[in-house]
Amino acid sequence: MAVVKFEDVATRVNTKEDRHNTDLVYYVGGDHIDSESLKVSKRGIIKGAPLGPMFYFGFKPGDILFVTRNPHLRKCAMVDFAGICSEKTLVIATKDETVLCQKYLAGVMQSDDFWDFLEENKSGSVNYFINWSTLAEYEFDLPPIEEQRALAEKLWAANDLKEKYQHLLAATDEMLKAKFREMFGDTSQNSKEWAMPEFGNSLIGIENGKSFVCQNEPRKNDYPAVLKLSAVTYGEYRPWENKAVLEPSQFNPQAEVKAGDLLMTRKNTMELVGACSYVYGTPPRLMIPDIVFRLKVKPCYDKRFLWALLNHPDQRRRLQCIAGGTNTSMVNISKERLCALPMVVPPIKLQREFVAIANAAEASKAELKKSIASIDAVMKGLINERL
Repeated sequence: MAVVKFEDVATRVNTKEDRHNTDLVYYVGGDHIDSESLKVSKRGIIKGAPLGPMFYFGFKPGDILFVTRNPHLRKCAMVDFAGICSEKTLVIATKDETVLCQKYLAGVMQSDDFWDFLEENKSGSVNYFINWSTLAEYEFDLPPIEEQRALAEKLWAANDLKEKYQHLLAATDEMLKAKFREMFGDTSQNSKEWAMPEFGNSLIGIENGKSFVCQNEPRKNDYPAVLKLSAVTYGEYRPWENKAVLEPSQFNPQAEVKAGDLLMTRKNTMELVGACSYVYGTPPRLMIPDIVFRLKVKPCYDKRFLWALLNHPDQRRRLQCIAGGTNTSMVNISKERLCALPMVVPPIKLQREFVAIANAAEASKAELKKSIASIDAVMKGLINERL
């Protein structure tokens, strides 16, 4: 088995595109690429998007997009569509498919050895990044082409199965949205004519998170850490999305996340501002940042119902309408505007009926997530032991 240098078998594709005059439809930013994912599953539409001047690199189906910023996030994945990305994302391709299989290369670039090398050789002091010159120096074992293709076929078959389970997860969420609409109608218009007081009248209070000085990396073990904005998004609580604080003495018990908390982002992009998560369970010593609210709810609401209500598209549009700010990329929701927003209060019995349905769906989703985790373990083994 030969040992090769990255730049000898792979290349950086430098196709330039004028985003103002292109037939391409899609763009990919760093947020569209999930950590440790083989395939890019999200994208944005170029037309009308507030893209920066650095979005001028084109890519085609089969190319690998490597995000150079914050290598600890492990963002590197293959696309199956054409589009553009920024200069902070490298477009990578094999030089010769008969020497290095592109799908095999995608696996190599997800290996622990690959990311460990980049971690040891990253540049910068606070916002770490990887240069092409660093990536070019990475060395790895290159088996014969037929062996590469056989291993890549197994890896991508596992990824295809994982995607099917992910689609089932998405379908379960869509079913819940449909059931919600069936039971409660259009809640933004109060089509059922229930009480609709100002939201503040249904709350005991709104707690602000705290401000912390953090590292740019997630915590290890139970070291105190602060939730990132990405931990509270579209109804899902993601405790693994966190940043370690610089000193353990910064731990603040008043800001600690607790099971049963209802969290809402008060500052975010327009798409994500007001996103709400119910905390079923959480590791210890994770804290709420100052850009997240903790909602304390009166008995007129079941907290898990309110979680579903606030994340329903009807209410998300209303929350976005009360967001403001001078920053074009980040907006915020003030306590005053949130408390003044009229919010429907269905009968508590009906709320709990929906929560029972939602809990059953969550149980099904938990089983799907276990299956996905098992597939991830198989893929990890293929990548690290065989590739």
